[in-house]
Amino acid sequence: MDYFDRMRREDNQEFNAAIRVGVKAGPDAEQSRWTTWLTVFMRLVCLLWIAQGLAQWARIISPAEGSFLDLTGASMAATVFFAVLDLVAAVGLWLVAPWGGVVWLLTLFAQIFVSALRPNFFYGGFTLKIVNGVLLAVYLLLSWRANLAAGQTNFIDAVIDWVKLAVRARTQRQD
Repeated sequence: MDYFDRMRREDNQEFNAAIRVGVKAGPDAEQSRWTTWLTVFMRLVCLLWIAQGLAQWARIISPAEGSFLDLTGASMAATVFFAVLDLVAAVGLWLVAPWGGVVWLLTLFAQIFVSALRPNFFYGGFTLKIVNGVLLAVYLLLSWRANLAAGQTNFIDAVIDWVKLAVRARTQRQD
């Protein structure tokens, strides 16, 4: 075996390593796993938000439930608001852009607020509020875990560490 054969084998191994499918091994594996889960979640929510945005546009365009002009001013404004911002949020979620998460949270809270004031505005009523709450909880959990795996700490981590220290101190005093 000469020098060039060994170089070709090393190059081939590096090439094969670059196209491996799955989570990479090493200390970045947990960060990669949580980031992947967050990305998949955001893209699934994107599909849901596209459907909601198109439903609002159908409310504007199609006269299935009467004319759009027959709605009250507040209902018209809310319909246009959700028709535009649901689709903007969906694009941001699909791109996994930070602004997409912010716009999505804005529309999520607006949807909860409007459904609390006008329960018949959205299809689903109480079920929609539960789904929105679950989506919010899952999003917060996944983004917290992804940031924690990346080594970024925040206020929640400081509170959790403080509670752990307080519990340890209390159990040591009892012993």
